[in-house]
Amino acid sequence: MDYKPGDVFQIIESHGLAGWIGCFVLATEIKSWGIMGFVAMIETHESQGHAYIRLPWEHIEYVGSAPLVPKSVEERNARDSAKENLL
Repeated sequence: MDYKPGDVFQIIESHGLAGWIGCFVLATEIKSWGIMGFVAMIETHESQGHAYIRLPWEHIEYVGSAPLVPKSVEERNARDSAKENLL
């Protein structure tokens, strides 16, 4: 399957760190070894934080494509794509 930024993965038991197991991760980058992404965290009723994490394929299962990707993530991906095109 071809995964893309904005896809959602769940951290499974093989990850080993109990605090992360079961969390849903929004992928920001897809790599040959796994994903880079974040778990959204509520800071206040008006602001959101992100706990960023890198995960190998053996620690995650694909869930689906997110119907909503936070604007800050879309803007960062657009900037990164523009930089890659300049290289």
